[in-house]
Amino acid sequence: MMTKHDMLWPDPAPVTDRGAWLATATGGFWSIESPHPADVDASSIFVGLARVCRYAGQIDPDREFYSVAEHSVLMTQWAIDKGIVTYREDALAILLHDAAESFFGDMPTPLKALLPAYKEIEDRAQTVIMEAFGLADGSVEITKAQIKELDIRVRLDERLALIREPALSEGLNILWMGDHESHRPLDVRVRGLWPGRAREEMLELFDQIVTRMPARNPDCPKLARQVELAAELPRRYREPELSF
Repeated sequence: MMTKHDMLWPDPAPVTDRGAWLATATGGFWSIESPHPADVDASSIFVGLARVCRYAGQIDPDREFYSVAEHSVLMTQWAIDKGIVTYREDALAILLHDAAESFFGDMPTPLKALLPAYKEIEDRAQTVIMEAFGLADGSVEITKAQIKELDIRVRLDERLALIREPALSEGLNILWMGDHESHRPLDVRVRGLWPGRAREEMLELFDQIVTRMPARNPDCPKLARQVELAAELPRRYREPELSF
């Protein structure tokens, strides 16, 4: 019998027949070479992003952990609070802007620039994920350039909180050079949440965006599917929050 999921994305070949693949947190598969929207499981993305430490873990030893999930929440909540985004689709585009890292990790930007093939794989995965959440075909108005600007600005907050001297000053100089010289921090608080707590906060913000923000496409079946999958994740966490 054909399910609603099958109707959204008919007849994808099995992931194991599409080249190299990775196992996901929920027991599924992610195709590295040929991902498909049918492969996307919101619960795996939220788990993965909460467990990936930014800056390859090379942060101040007194700062135990800082996840991509917390980074994404800080950017999105700031954009909502400032009225930069008012529609559900735009808020989700920010929240999920690094979703591919849930499968591949957070490769440092300088290393990524040296590996163009990796960037192609990551971009392909990101495009597929956005489609699976109903964030394709013109539904998103916030541009990649606008999201990148937010990303650069929050990176300034992160560096001030997480990176030691002299690397701190050198890194800030790079970010302020050229086109970035006018950027300033968002002035958000980097807390360094443990993965369980970061995942819970990302799930809570996801719920708030989906249920409380107006949408350009209120009845998006693709997003509805991902909401169902995300709802299956437990919201409890055991790890204490770090105090900086």
